[in-house]
Amino acid sequence: MIQFWNLFRRATLVALLFLPKLELHADTFNVKALWVVRDYMVSPEKIDDIIKFAEENYYNHLFVQIRGRGDAYYNSKLVPRSHLLKDSDFDPLDYILRKARGTQIKIHAWFNVYYLWSSPQKPLQDGHILLNHSEWIDTKLPDEVDVGLMLEKMEKDRKVNGEGFYLAPTHPEVEAHLQNIITELLQNYRLGGIHFDYIRYHDLGFGMNPTGLKFFLTYESGMPGLPSMKIKEKPSFADFKRTAITEFVKKASMRIKAYQPNCIISAAVKPNIYNARNTFGQEWDLWLTGGYIDWAVPMNYTGSNQLFDNNLEIISENIPRKYTDRIIMGIGAYNQNSRSTGQKIYRTGKNNYGGISIFSYTVFEKNPSYAKQLIRYLK
Repeated sequence: MIQFWNLFRRATLVALLFLPKLELHADTFNVKALWVVRDYMVSPEKIDDIIKFAEENYYNHLFVQIRGRGDAYYNSKLVPRSHLLKDSDFDPLDYILRKARGTQIKIHAWFNVYYLWSSPQKPLQDGHILLNHSEWIDTKLPDEVDVGLMLEKMEKDRKVNGEGFYLAPTHPEVEAHLQNIITELLQNYRLGGIHFDYIRYHDLGFGMNPTGLKFFLTYESGMPGLPSMKIKEKPSFADFKRTAITEFVKKASMRIKAYQPNCIISAAVKPNIYNARNTFGQEWDLWLTGGYIDWAVPMNYTGSNQLFDNNLEIISENIPRKYTDRIIMGIGAYNQNSRSTGQKIYRTGKNNYGGISIFSYTVFEKNPSYAKQLIRYLK
């Protein structure tokens, strides 16, 4: 009898080995999104190609970058036009919104919030914030920023200033300026969504903008711009920094929903919740569970399946299950092959997340065969 069951188990195992391989495709997702960087938002022809690609490859949400480094890829009276559009009156945002009508594709305005400049060369636009409001720049040292000197240093060593220049989340005029930009967008364009990126501090140690520090050192009545909110005790500096960004997200959310209730609010965030909170001031778990954003989009770009899974585990341990379908997993295509990307799509579906977003269209435009290899995971 024992020999019979041993033979049965072996036969069953052999049979299972020859069963067709089961794959979890993205048809289990509501959201199949794609990031489109600003370089491809400069002409009708490029945008036509984007929409055609999205339709042929089953993407139903596009995060299209309309603010990269303190500039605009749309018509604005508040923000200087991108240098890539300086000789044209073309409005990329208006064009792609009109082009997507009649399709299943939603267009999200991808908005780099605090990231302002990354080049050692000065902006070409006279109205750029870097040239006109150096007091709004964030810093590691509580001194006024000397933009000219820092640009000179960056010419010799691009890493001397990290990623470049960021706006200070703790400066109340920065807050007001960004909220006004959002209002202008909402008044002039009917959007499928607004996607916040670089909604964080530059890195650990930043947040030392002199004006922001003054507000912290004389902290008596809540965050700048909210004088009526009395507090019981002074927060820690880390809490003060995090609250500055969270209050921005909260107020922006209220503004967006007041103008366009169906506009989807999302944020690209660091995938490790602890790192996001402690290093970059992103308490995105609170933004999601507090209803300030509709989607959290963790930038889980690693090529390592193990690290990818570790980030998924941290998220599942810290985010209540009822919010899982509001997490759209960001997956990098630029640093791994299509098989590895497909495995991560599978892992995302297996964990019941609401969707995936691939970074970025650039990879597929430069290597069409990559998209063809990946399409079986998306259709």
